[in-house]
Amino acid sequence: MCQLAAYIGDRAIAPLLMEALRPQEGYFGGQATGMAVMDNGQLSWVKQPGSVDHVVANSNIMGLSGTTGFAHSRLSETSVTDERYNRAKNAHPFTSTDNTIALLHNGIIFNYEQIWAELAKQYTFKGYNEDINYITDSEVAVHMIDALRKQGLCMEDAVRETATRLEGMVLLVVMSADEPETIYITNWMQACTLAVGDNETMFSSSPLGFKHVEDEFNIFTAPRNSLIKMTRDGFKITRLDVCRDAPATPIDRWGFRDVVIKVLGEKGKQTCLDLLLNLNESGGEKMFNITLDEWKELQRIGWGDQNQIMDCLNLMVEEGLIIRTVEQHPEGGIVVPRLVWSLP
Repeated sequence: MCQLAAYIGDRAIAPLLMEALRPQEGYFGGQATGMAVMDNGQLSWVKQPGSVDHVVANSNIMGLSGTTGFAHSRLSETSVTDERYNRAKNAHPFTSTDNTIALLHNGIIFNYEQIWAELAKQYTFKGYNEDINYITDSEVAVHMIDALRKQGLCMEDAVRETATRLEGMVLLVVMSADEPETIYITNWMQACTLAVGDNETMFSSSPLGFKHVEDEFNIFTAPRNSLIKMTRDGFKITRLDVCRDAPATPIDRWGFRDVVIKVLGEKGKQTCLDLLLNLNESGGEKMFNITLDEWKELQRIGWGDQNQIMDCLNLMVEEGLIIRTVEQHPEGGIVVPRLVWSLP
Protein backbone atom coordinates (compact mmCIF):
# COMPACT_ATOMS: atom_id res chain seq x y z
CA MET A 1 0.00 0.00 0.00
CA CYS A 2 1.33 3.40 -1.00
CA GLN A 3 0.20 6.96 -1.66
CA LEU A 4 0.53 8.66 -5.06
CA ALA A 5 0.00 12.04 -6.71
CA ALA A 6 0.39 13.42 -10.25
CA TYR A 7 0.06 16.79 -11.96
CA ILE A 8 0.07 18.34 -15.44
CA GLY A 9 0.16 22.14 -15.67
CA ASP A 10 2.23 25.23 -15.05
CA ARG A 11 2.49 25.36 -11.24
CA ALA A 12 5.76 24.73 -9.42
CA ILE A 13 5.48 20.97 -9.49
CA ALA A 14 7.79 19.82 -6.68
CA PRO A 15 6.15 21.73 -3.80
CA LEU A 16 2.68 20.89 -5.16
CA LEU A 17 3.33 17.15 -5.25
CA MET A 18 5.24 16.97 -1.98
CA GLU A 19 2.38 18.77 -0.23
CA ALA A 20 -0.03 16.28 -1.83
CA LEU A 21 1.90 13.36 -0.31
CA ARG A 22 2.55 14.84 3.13
CA PRO A 23 -0.97 14.45 4.64
CA GLN A 24 -1.35 10.94 3.17
CA GLU A 25 1.91 9.28 4.20
CA GLY A 26 0.92 8.61 7.82
CA TYR A 27 -1.86 6.29 6.64
CA PHE A 28 -0.08 4.12 4.06
CA GLY A 29 3.34 5.46 3.06
CA GLY A 30 6.34 7.30 4.42
CA GLN A 31 9.04 4.62 4.17
CA ALA A 32 10.38 6.12 0.93
CA THR A 33 9.58 9.18 -1.18
CA GLY A 34 10.18 9.70 -4.89
CA MET A 35 9.23 12.02 -7.71
CA ALA A 36 9.71 12.07 -11.49
CA VAL A 37 9.12 15.01 -13.84
CA MET A 38 9.04 15.50 -17.58
CA ASP A 39 10.53 18.75 -18.86
CA ASN A 40 10.83 19.34 -22.61
CA GLY A 41 10.73 15.62 -23.25
CA GLN A 42 13.47 14.84 -20.70
CA LEU A 43 12.77 12.64 -17.70
CA SER A 44 14.36 13.42 -14.31
CA TRP A 45 13.73 11.83 -10.93
CA VAL A 46 14.79 11.63 -7.29
CA LYS A 47 13.95 8.82 -4.87
CA GLN A 48 15.23 8.01 -1.38
CA PRO A 49 14.15 6.16 1.76
CA GLY A 50 12.37 8.42 4.22
CA SER A 51 9.31 10.57 4.72
CA VAL A 52 8.52 13.64 2.62
CA ASP A 53 10.18 15.95 5.14
CA HIS A 54 13.28 13.74 5.37
CA VAL A 55 13.75 13.45 1.61
CA VAL A 56 13.07 17.15 1.04
CA ALA A 57 15.76 17.98 3.61
CA ASN A 58 18.31 15.45 2.35
CA SER A 59 18.04 15.49 -1.46
CA ASN A 60 17.51 17.85 -4.38
CA ILE A 61 13.94 16.68 -4.94
CA MET A 62 12.61 20.24 -4.64
CA GLY A 63 14.85 21.24 -7.53
CA LEU A 64 12.91 19.10 -10.00
CA SER A 65 10.81 21.09 -12.46
CA GLY A 66 8.57 20.41 -15.43
CA THR A 67 5.00 20.58 -16.64
CA THR A 68 4.26 16.88 -16.04
CA GLY A 69 5.17 14.78 -13.04
CA PHE A 70 4.21 12.36 -10.32
CA ALA A 71 5.26 11.44 -6.80
CA HIS A 72 5.10 8.37 -4.58
CA SER A 73 5.15 7.62 -0.86
CA ARG A 74 5.96 3.96 -0.30
CA LEU A 75 4.78 1.46 2.28
CA SER A 76 6.15 -2.07 2.00
CA GLU A 77 5.08 -4.74 4.46
CA THR A 78 8.52 -6.37 4.21
CA SER A 79 10.24 -3.06 5.01
CA VAL A 80 8.41 -2.62 8.30
CA THR A 81 10.84 -4.98 10.04
CA ASP A 82 13.76 -5.27 7.58
CA GLU A 83 15.55 -2.23 6.19
CA ARG A 84 17.18 -4.29 3.42
CA TYR A 85 13.88 -3.99 1.54
CA ASN A 86 13.86 -0.19 1.77
CA ARG A 87 16.87 0.90 -0.28
CA ALA A 88 16.77 3.90 -2.57
CA LYS A 89 16.71 1.72 -5.69
CA ASN A 90 13.56 -0.03 -4.43
CA ALA A 91 11.67 3.26 -4.10
CA HIS A 92 9.41 4.59 -6.85
CA PRO A 93 9.47 5.73 -9.62
CA PHE A 94 10.87 2.90 -11.73
CA THR A 95 12.24 3.71 -15.18
CA SER A 96 12.83 1.82 -18.41
CA THR A 97 16.37 0.91 -19.46
CA ASP A 98 16.66 3.97 -21.72
CA ASN A 99 15.01 6.25 -19.11
CA THR A 100 12.12 7.23 -21.38
CA ILE A 101 9.30 5.63 -19.37
CA ALA A 102 8.63 6.18 -15.66
CA LEU A 103 6.13 4.29 -13.53
CA LEU A 104 4.52 4.30 -10.08
CA HIS A 105 2.49 1.46 -8.59
CA ASN A 106 0.12 1.12 -5.66
CA GLY A 107 -0.72 -2.35 -4.44
CA ILE A 108 0.76 -5.84 -4.56
CA ILE A 109 1.49 -7.87 -7.71
CA PHE A 110 0.99 -11.56 -6.96
CA ASN A 111 2.48 -12.98 -10.19
CA TYR A 112 5.53 -10.72 -10.42
CA GLU A 113 8.12 -13.46 -9.85
CA GLN A 114 7.02 -15.37 -12.96
CA ILE A 115 7.12 -12.18 -15.04
CA TRP A 116 10.48 -11.18 -13.55
CA ALA A 117 11.96 -14.52 -14.63
CA GLU A 118 10.72 -13.92 -18.18
CA LEU A 119 11.87 -10.32 -18.44
CA ALA A 120 15.27 -10.88 -16.81
CA LYS A 121 16.34 -12.62 -20.03
CA GLN A 122 16.32 -9.27 -21.83
CA TYR A 123 16.19 -6.56 -19.15
CA THR A 124 18.43 -5.51 -16.29
CA PHE A 125 16.45 -4.75 -13.15
CA LYS A 126 17.94 -1.61 -11.61
CA GLY A 127 16.32 -2.35 -8.26
CA TYR A 128 17.75 -5.84 -7.85
CA ASN A 129 19.29 -6.60 -4.44
CA GLU A 130 21.65 -9.52 -4.92
CA ASP A 131 22.19 -10.20 -1.22
CA ILE A 132 18.49 -10.96 -0.68
CA ASN A 133 17.54 -11.89 -4.28
CA TYR A 134 14.85 -9.23 -4.27
CA ILE A 135 13.23 -6.68 -6.54
CA THR A 136 10.24 -4.50 -5.80
CA ASP A 137 7.32 -6.24 -7.50
CA SER A 138 6.37 -2.96 -9.22
CA GLU A 139 9.52 -2.89 -11.36
CA VAL A 140 8.26 -5.65 -13.64
CA ALA A 141 5.50 -3.36 -14.90
CA VAL A 142 7.78 -0.72 -16.44
CA HIS A 143 9.69 -3.34 -18.41
CA MET A 144 6.45 -5.01 -19.53
CA ILE A 145 5.28 -1.70 -20.96
CA ASP A 146 8.63 -1.09 -22.64
CA ALA A 147 8.60 -4.57 -24.19
CA LEU A 148 5.08 -4.08 -25.57
CA ARG A 149 6.05 -0.69 -26.99
CA LYS A 150 8.97 -2.34 -28.80
CA GLN A 151 6.49 -4.84 -30.24
CA GLY A 152 4.62 -1.94 -31.81
CA LEU A 153 1.80 -1.21 -29.37
CA CYS A 154 0.93 2.40 -28.65
CA MET A 155 1.47 3.60 -25.08
CA GLU A 156 -2.22 3.40 -24.17
CA ASP A 157 -2.53 -0.22 -25.32
CA ALA A 158 0.80 -1.19 -23.73
CA VAL A 159 -0.32 0.19 -20.37
CA ARG A 160 -3.72 -1.51 -20.63
CA GLU A 161 -2.26 -4.90 -21.56
CA THR A 162 0.31 -4.69 -18.76
CA ALA A 163 -2.27 -3.83 -16.12
CA THR A 164 -4.64 -6.60 -17.17
CA ARG A 165 -1.89 -9.23 -17.17
CA LEU A 166 -0.77 -8.36 -13.63
CA GLU A 167 -2.58 -10.20 -10.83
CA GLY A 168 -3.35 -8.59 -7.49
CA MET A 169 -3.85 -5.01 -6.38
CA VAL A 170 -2.73 -2.97 -9.35
CA LEU A 171 -2.92 0.78 -9.86
CA LEU A 172 -0.27 2.00 -12.31
CA VAL A 173 0.69 5.59 -13.11
CA VAL A 174 2.87 5.93 -16.21
CA MET A 175 4.45 8.68 -18.29
CA SER A 176 6.67 8.55 -21.37
CA ALA A 177 8.99 10.91 -23.23
CA ASP A 178 6.99 10.00 -26.36
CA GLU A 179 3.93 11.79 -24.89
CA PRO A 180 5.45 14.55 -22.73
CA GLU A 181 2.21 16.02 -21.31
CA THR A 182 0.28 12.79 -20.79
CA ILE A 183 -0.05 10.47 -17.80
CA TYR A 184 -1.81 7.09 -17.90
CA ILE A 185 -3.52 5.69 -14.80
CA THR A 186 -4.99 2.20 -14.48
CA ASN A 187 -7.61 1.83 -11.76
CA TRP A 188 -9.00 -1.65 -11.14
CA MET A 189 -10.26 -1.39 -7.54
CA GLN A 190 -7.85 1.05 -5.94
CA ALA A 191 -7.90 4.46 -4.26
CA CYS A 192 -8.04 6.93 -7.15
CA THR A 193 -9.19 10.57 -7.07
CA LEU A 194 -9.02 13.00 -10.00
CA ALA A 195 -9.20 16.79 -10.26
CA VAL A 196 -9.69 19.21 -13.16
CA GLY A 197 -8.60 22.86 -13.02
CA ASP A 198 -8.02 25.65 -15.52
CA ASN A 199 -5.60 24.17 -18.10
CA GLU A 200 -4.32 21.76 -15.45
CA THR A 201 -5.19 18.36 -14.01
CA MET A 202 -4.22 16.44 -10.92
CA PHE A 203 -4.48 12.93 -9.47
CA SER A 204 -4.14 11.73 -5.88
CA SER A 205 -4.70 8.41 -4.15
CA SER A 206 -6.72 10.19 -1.49
CA PRO A 207 -8.73 13.43 -1.44
CA LEU A 208 -6.29 14.45 1.31
CA GLY A 209 -3.80 15.14 -1.48
CA PHE A 210 -5.91 18.08 -2.67
CA LYS A 211 -6.35 19.83 0.68
CA HIS A 212 -3.94 22.64 -0.24
CA VAL A 213 -5.65 23.31 -3.60
CA GLU A 214 -9.18 21.93 -3.18
CA ASP A 215 -10.85 25.27 -3.94
CA GLU A 216 -9.08 25.48 -7.30
CA PHE A 217 -10.09 22.10 -8.77
CA ASN A 218 -13.20 20.09 -9.54
CA ILE A 219 -12.51 16.85 -7.65
CA PHE A 220 -14.15 13.48 -8.28
CA THR A 221 -13.57 9.77 -7.67
CA ALA A 222 -12.38 7.76 -10.66
CA PRO A 223 -14.56 4.83 -11.72
CA ARG A 224 -13.29 1.31 -11.16
CA ASN A 225 -12.03 -0.82 -14.04
CA SER A 226 -10.87 2.28 -15.88
CA LEU A 227 -7.90 3.33 -17.98
CA ILE A 228 -7.43 7.06 -17.51
CA LYS A 229 -5.55 9.25 -19.97
CA MET A 230 -4.64 12.45 -18.13
CA THR A 231 -3.73 15.60 -20.10
CA ARG A 232 -3.91 19.33 -19.44
CA ASP A 233 -7.43 19.40 -20.89
CA GLY A 234 -8.89 16.74 -18.64
CA PHE A 235 -9.33 13.00 -18.46
CA LYS A 236 -10.28 10.48 -21.12
CA ILE A 237 -11.67 7.46 -19.27
CA THR A 238 -12.18 4.10 -20.98
CA ARG A 239 -12.75 0.55 -19.78
CA LEU A 240 -9.55 -1.07 -18.55
CA ASP A 241 -10.49 -4.75 -18.85
CA VAL A 242 -13.34 -5.60 -21.20
CA CYS A 243 -13.34 -9.22 -20.03
CA ARG A 244 -14.41 -8.63 -16.43
CA ASP A 245 -16.27 -6.27 -14.14
CA ALA A 246 -14.89 -4.75 -10.95
CA PRO A 247 -17.36 -5.49 -8.16
CA ALA A 248 -18.85 -2.65 -6.17
CA THR A 249 -17.96 -2.67 -2.47
CA PRO A 250 -20.35 -0.42 -0.56
CA ILE A 251 -19.26 -0.06 3.04
CA ASP A 252 -21.50 -1.31 5.81
CA ARG A 253 -20.63 1.41 8.33
CA TRP A 254 -22.12 -0.43 11.29
CA GLY A 255 -20.33 -3.65 10.45
CA PHE A 256 -17.05 -1.75 9.97
CA ARG A 257 -17.51 0.12 13.25
CA ASP A 258 -18.14 -3.08 15.20
CA VAL A 259 -15.14 -4.97 13.79
CA VAL A 260 -12.73 -2.04 14.32
CA ILE A 261 -13.83 -1.65 17.94
CA LYS A 262 -13.41 -5.42 18.41
CA VAL A 263 -9.89 -5.45 16.91
CA LEU A 264 -8.75 -2.42 18.91
CA GLY A 265 -10.22 -3.91 22.08
CA GLU A 266 -8.44 -7.23 21.59
CA LYS A 267 -5.11 -6.05 20.15
CA GLY A 268 -4.72 -2.48 21.39
CA LYS A 269 -3.68 0.45 19.22
CA GLN A 270 -3.14 -0.22 15.54
CA THR A 271 -1.55 1.50 12.57
CA CYS A 272 -3.52 1.43 9.31
CA LEU A 273 -1.34 -1.44 8.09
CA ASP A 274 -1.79 -3.39 11.35
CA LEU A 275 -5.53 -2.93 11.14
CA LEU A 276 -5.74 -3.86 7.45
CA LEU A 277 -3.67 -7.02 7.96
CA ASN A 278 -5.96 -8.07 10.79
CA LEU A 279 -9.04 -7.38 8.67
CA ASN A 280 -7.52 -9.37 5.80
CA GLU A 281 -7.46 -12.46 7.99
CA SER A 282 -10.92 -12.10 9.48
CA GLY A 283 -13.45 -9.37 10.10
CA GLY A 284 -12.91 -7.53 6.82
CA GLU A 285 -16.00 -9.23 5.44
CA LYS A 286 -18.10 -7.30 7.94
CA MET A 287 -17.07 -4.03 6.23
CA PHE A 288 -19.13 -5.06 3.20
CA ASN A 289 -21.65 -7.42 4.84
CA ILE A 290 -20.37 -10.41 2.85
CA THR A 291 -19.11 -13.87 3.80
CA LEU A 292 -15.49 -14.56 4.73
CA ASP A 293 -15.05 -16.58 1.52
CA GLU A 294 -16.37 -13.65 -0.52
CA TRP A 295 -13.96 -11.32 1.28
CA LYS A 296 -11.01 -13.62 0.54
CA GLU A 297 -12.04 -13.70 -3.13
CA LEU A 298 -12.33 -9.90 -3.20
CA GLN A 299 -8.75 -9.66 -1.93
CA ARG A 300 -7.56 -12.26 -4.45
CA ILE A 301 -8.95 -10.36 -7.43
CA GLY A 302 -7.42 -7.09 -6.29
CA TRP A 303 -9.54 -4.97 -3.95
CA GLY A 304 -7.36 -2.20 -2.54
CA ASP A 305 -9.47 0.90 -1.96
CA GLN A 306 -7.70 2.36 1.06
CA ASN A 307 -10.01 5.37 1.05
CA GLN A 308 -12.94 3.23 2.15
CA ILE A 309 -11.01 2.36 5.31
CA MET A 310 -9.51 5.81 5.88
CA ASP A 311 -12.83 7.61 5.46
CA CYS A 312 -14.64 5.32 7.90
CA LEU A 313 -11.88 5.50 10.50
CA ASN A 314 -11.90 9.29 10.42
CA LEU A 315 -15.69 9.31 10.72
CA MET A 316 -15.39 7.11 13.81
CA VAL A 317 -12.97 9.66 15.26
CA GLU A 318 -15.50 12.44 14.66
CA GLU A 319 -18.14 10.33 16.42
CA GLY A 320 -15.85 9.85 19.42
CA LEU A 321 -15.70 6.07 19.01
CA ILE A 322 -11.92 5.87 18.49
CA ILE A 323 -8.88 8.13 18.89
CA ARG A 324 -6.42 9.12 16.15
CA THR A 325 -2.86 10.03 17.11
CA VAL A 326 0.46 10.35 15.29
CA GLU A 327 3.48 8.38 16.47
CA GLN A 328 7.02 8.19 15.12
CA HIS A 329 7.67 4.57 14.13
CA PRO A 330 11.02 3.06 13.12
CA GLU A 331 10.42 1.24 9.82
CA GLY A 332 12.86 0.23 7.11
CA GLY A 333 15.85 1.91 8.72
CA ILE A 334 14.13 5.29 8.97
CA VAL A 335 11.49 6.92 11.19
CA VAL A 336 7.97 7.23 9.80
CA PRO A 337 5.16 9.50 11.06
CA ARG A 338 2.45 6.89 11.50
CA LEU A 339 -1.26 7.43 12.24
CA VAL A 340 -2.35 5.16 15.07
CA TRP A 341 -5.91 4.24 16.11
CA SER A 342 -7.03 3.27 19.60
CA LEU A 343 -10.10 3.14 21.81
CA PRO A 344 -10.89 6.13 24.09
